[in-house]
Amino acid sequence: MNIKDVILLGAGASKSEGAPLQNELFKEFFEYYRRVLKDKQHRLREDKDNVWNLSKEQEELIVKYFKNFWGINIKSYQNKNIKFPTFEECLGVLDLAYYRGESFKNYHKKKIEQIRNALIFLIAKVLDEKLREKIIYHKKLVYRLEKKSCLSQTAFISLNYDIIIDNVLADLYDKFHLDYGIDFINFERENDWKRPDQDKAVLLLKIHGSLNWLYCPTCNHLELTPKEKGAIKAFYKEKKCNKCNTLMEPVIIPPTFYKEMTNPFIQEIFLRADKVLRNAEKIFICGYSFPDADLHIKYLLKRAEQFRGKTPEIYVINNYLNKTDQQKEEEEHRIRRFFKNKEKLHYTNLSFEEFANEGVKNE
Repeated sequence: MNIKDVILLGAGASKSEGAPLQNELFKEFFEYYRRVLKDKQHRLREDKDNVWNLSKEQEELIVKYFKNFWGINIKSYQNKNIKFPTFEECLGVLDLAYYRGESFKNYHKKKIEQIRNALIFLIAKVLDEKLREKIIYHKKLVYRLEKKSCLSQTAFISLNYDIIIDNVLADLYDKFHLDYGIDFINFERENDWKRPDQDKAVLLLKIHGSLNWLYCPTCNHLELTPKEKGAIKAFYKEKKCNKCNTLMEPVIIPPTFYKEMTNPFIQEIFLRADKVLRNAEKIFICGYSFPDADLHIKYLLKRAEQFRGKTPEIYVINNYLNKTDQQKEEEEHRIRRFFKNKEKLHYTNLSFEEFANEGVKNE
């Protein structure tokens, strides 16, 4: 592959298609749950319009966790301006307890793990439900690149679990083959998903995992559930490995300061991203604001910069409706201070939607 351009997709890119940002999930959940409590005859999982579909146990774990840890009571929740903790905070305190081998009063290790899994499922499930409408902007982006005959020279690095860009690329199978940069057990099975032809491959590296991957920790293999969110099903119903009967696990690296990235396939993707970024002439950062919890992404970019000896051309595309001048100024300062050659950083006023439609002038 002769990769010249890298497009890094953050949560803001998926937001353009209807996915909520992480800081919006808790507020949505509490408002919805409160409405359900008013009508006890319509349980959350029985409501046809329900986007959460959590089990009763998961609901109670999350509700009690917010009351006991953060002082937010669902029964008295009326203030729409209430300040929720971030996902990094919610998961971070649980992860730190796990890594230290400690627990909280009245919250033993098993319960901490159950809450953590419920919160991760909350992310996965809402992405599954919210992104069932027609995808617009990711298609426009890919088709624009195809029309310019530069899709084969472009690699995508996605920090999202959703499979928006995956499915858009998979739909181009006659011309291009989606390549995750790793092997799946499906490749070994007859009449199953085929290994991508490298002459047609378009690289998509998902550093935080994906909703259509399942991992067997015994066989150490990954199964692809193409076009389908197999990880969601694994949360609902146990899925066992066809070879060893071990329970398959979702591959999702949640938004926390203590990211567990020891999965061998995630490590392989990380190394592949490292090599791709080293050689990229241009990097387009879309819908991503350089959060503190993602030091590993900054690490990759800094490694690439140091390896090259100079900063590649970097375009930041992260504008959105009602973004204030102060937010823009703070974000630009945060990103600009990170890179060595400041003149190589182009902080644009483009939204992801505009970038998908028109690209960047003089790119």
